[in-house]
Amino acid sequence: MRTKGDYFGQVSWGKAVYQDISAPERVVYVDVFSDEEGNAAPGMPETLVKIEFFEEENKTKLIMRSQFASKEALQQVMDMGVIQGVASQFERLDDHLKQA
Repeated sequence: MRTKGDYFGQVSWGKAVYQDISAPERVVYVDVFSDEEGNAAPGMPETLVKIEFFEEENKTKLIMRSQFASKEALQQVMDMGVIQGVASQFERLDDHLKQA
């Protein structure tokens, strides 16, 4: 592994169950690890995700909060690299927006 490196070869499935979509202010959903049919993966934590959008100086500010059922569930996803995974997704979004 290395910074800015790529990894290929692992398939990962997830499922989002949307609880609130209040465009353009907020999206709230439960994120779960799943199999390819959408069944929740046993023993894997769920994440309650709340994303809020704010207009600020002619730009959009995004605040994303993740809530877990326990400290252990949080630690489990931390050990799986959630910080790096989320950061890489925002980097991809940034690259995409620069091309728009």
